[in-house]
Amino acid sequence: MKKLFVKICICMSMLAIAPLQAQDYFEGVVKYSVSYSPLHPDLSEEVLEREVGTRITALVKEDRYSMINNAKGKKGWRKVTVRLDEGYKYTEFQKSDTIYKEKLGTEAHTLLEFTRNKDPKKEILGKECESITIHYQIEDATNGLLEYKGTYYFHPDYRLNPEFYKQDTDGFWNKYVAASGALSLENHVTIPGFMEASQKVTAIEPKTIPDALFEPAVMKIIIEK
Repeated sequence: MKKLFVKICICMSMLAIAPLQAQDYFEGVVKYSVSYSPLHPDLSEEVLEREVGTRITALVKEDRYSMINNAKGKKGWRKVTVRLDEGYKYTEFQKSDTIYKEKLGTEAHTLLEFTRNKDPKKEILGKECESITIHYQIEDATNGLLEYKGTYYFHPDYRLNPEFYKQDTDGFWNKYVAASGALSLENHVTIPGFMEASQKVTAIEPKTIPDALFEPAVMKIIIEK
């Protein structure tokens, strides 16, 4: 179940928003709220909020991003840093002295549906947003065959660079970025038999993010999976 919480956390952290400035692609801080509906008898809303978190803070640059979940379980908060420029992601926990380094695109999954929904649109941040639905299966070592189905809302004003996301194939996120070219402003994800979750943007601050914030903590041990 703990491994599933990590996958849920990463899955729910499919990035978000900010207006196009003089630069071509968004750079800044994005904050989200997250809510849950359990679909498993051993899960409760309280457990999900504690283990996965109710808020996500995303730090976004053109070639990298980090998501920090305010989880309050035994290991504390969780930070996942995706280095698109390196082709690796790093997972760090507040109360652990270990950082896990994993190559992007190693998950074996099967795409069941990929649909761009031009209607119905949803108004987010005062803009009419289309959405993309992604439905796929993944073989999980702990929980067996899992399905993920998510709908991700976006607007073309809020841009990502698809060139950097070609290796970010977990959850078919490379296909999402190629099709939308934009950050996800809001998403709704269902893992049948486990949970439903909704992630909604609450604040956006375009700003320059120092590269140092994406570097692994020097006091921790890095283990490559």
